[in-house]
Amino acid sequence: GSETRTHTLPSSGAPDYLWFSPQNIIYGATGISAFDNQDSCASGGLSSARIQDPMLTLMPGTADEDTDFIDPRPKSGSPAYSSFDDTPSDSFYSTTQYMGAFDTDLWVSGWSWLSDNSRILSDEAAAASTICGTISSNTLWSSDVIMSCQVFVTSGATLTISSGVTVYAYPDDGSGLAPALVITPGSQIIASGSASAPITFTTGVTQDTATGRGLWGGLIVMGNAPVYQGTQEVEGITGQTYGGNDATESSGTLEYVRVWHGGSVIGENNEINGITLAGVGSGTTVRFCEVAFNLDDGFEMFGGTVNLKYISVLFVGDDAIDTDEGYQGKIQFAFVMIGTDGHHGTEMDSKGDASPRSFPQLYSATFVGHLSGTPSSVSSDDQIEAMMRLREGTGGEFGNLILTNVNVDAVGVYQDSCGSEIRTQELPSSGKPDYMWFSSNNIVSGPGASFELRPGCDGITTVIGSDPALRLMPTDADYDSTSIDPSVLEFLDAEKTIPGPAYSFVDDVPDDNFFDSVPYKGAFSSDQSTWLVGWSWLADNDVLVETSTPGASSSSKKKSSGIAEPIFWTIIAILIVVVIAACIMGYICMGYKNKYEQLIDQGDILNPTNPAALHLHSVGENGDTENIELTVKDTEV
Repeated sequence: GSETRTHTLPSSGAPDYLWFSPQNIIYGATGISAFDNQDSCASGGLSSARIQDPMLTLMPGTADEDTDFIDPRPKSGSPAYSSFDDTPSDSFYSTTQYMGAFDTDLWVSGWSWLSDNSRILSDEAAAASTICGTISSNTLWSSDVIMSCQVFVTSGATLTISSGVTVYAYPDDGSGLAPALVITPGSQIIASGSASAPITFTTGVTQDTATGRGLWGGLIVMGNAPVYQGTQEVEGITGQTYGGNDATESSGTLEYVRVWHGGSVIGENNEINGITLAGVGSGTTVRFCEVAFNLDDGFEMFGGTVNLKYISVLFVGDDAIDTDEGYQGKIQFAFVMIGTDGHHGTEMDSKGDASPRSFPQLYSATFVGHLSGTPSSVSSDDQIEAMMRLREGTGGEFGNLILTNVNVDAVGVYQDSCGSEIRTQELPSSGKPDYMWFSSNNIVSGPGASFELRPGCDGITTVIGSDPALRLMPTDADYDSTSIDPSVLEFLDAEKTIPGPAYSFVDDVPDDNFFDSVPYKGAFSSDQSTWLVGWSWLADNDVLVETSTPGASSSSKKKSSGIAEPIFWTIIAILIVVVIAACIMGYICMGYKNKYEQLIDQGDILNPTNPAALHLHSVGENGDTENIELTVKDTEV
């Protein structure tokens, strides 16, 4: 048309001009034409723009509706932050200091199709500071961060994460790798949260159900403790090795740490677990930690001697607790919910009779299955249904365990590929690590068989098949269960004469400074709230029923419909009886008082040696008794 086409903004003449800023950025495939002026537009046409990469955070060249994830915000140093034009000076336009639709505010989060379909970051993740690459010096994360790529803490450096911090992660770094935090041998992580302010590792994408798996990588901690063949390459990350000869080394502290929605799978036997502890030594502290909704395993220990206490694994895609490559550590108070499509509660391997033989010592654990469950692991080498799988020559000690909801198509314990280890139900006094003791007092409950022992794996024949009497645990326990209480009943009757199975035939734990001696089997006692209160996914989503919560506000409690209510009414009844008894005694005493006063009035209580004297006593403030004699006058005897 007759409009003026120009790269210089006119000061007047609207609407008869078309201005295209020469600062606009046009970018694409090599050799593209920035402008194609056809017909009458060729004369005096547009020809100038900046042809350069705008450096968007994550935008594939093939971006489409099936792209897994994007982040359209410009990176720091992007040309979008330079040579930008002023906006018109009126009440509609907002003044900006960047080109394009986004600065740091990802304003499509929370409401767009991209958000609803988990293709972009959530509001919270988008507001976090971006981290990517190598950490080579001591570093503190005191506020929320988001990992846009794999982050490696190198030898000599310590990463400290403050309580309450959330570490978000992209599901993909743009090159097919899942962001993960990797603590390399010789470095440390100090992540000390609390029940009221846990440290959370999770995906940065928005979710409808908050139960997604495989939406980022995971937490990988590597150390210099002994492993099979001396050193190994870690699973899920290329080119990173672990292992050494320092059994007591410390890779730091993980306390009240939650790892949710991770587990990106690269391929069979090459996946990222929720928390990987590879060649980690016994000087490392791991307690009150949880993995939930991981696509692969929950906790996996490759060799090493690290000890774990108070760990929770919820609804992971493969094995909840996995040990291999000569792991010789201790685990106490473990809670596992397998769900409808999870695989094993444990998969504990060794390398046949090679040294070091794996020797996990697992006590006080509760494993909850699903009576209609069917494994659908995307990374396992089989789909055998078993709550516990013990294989490939592993040794170990397994005592005070509860396995419940063993479905009819599954077994409690599956054992195959055994070595020369002694498999026994009589705890040896020596011979570690070349025996595998599975206590006959362990509880395995459900319609499924207790054991399936493949040829060459004889030795375990007896368990207790009673219902463990968990307070509130559905037979189809899963992430969509409305209420659970995994604590156990100490007594089965109101008179407290019949002990619950979890409080009967309890095995002694090893006498050392790690294990706590408790009078029950499983992960939880009967007389207090579970150690999941306040920080577990179950607590956050109002699924966990609290048996008792000393000091907690009433708004944080969800009362149990199991044993707590009968106890409450029993106490009320006792109080009522006490009050009635007190009233009766008061009535009787008042009667005696009135009779006593009548006798005084009648002069019937007199000193026998002096009929005219009434003998009384009183007690002073110091507790001394003072005799009082009153002379009675004009009294007939």
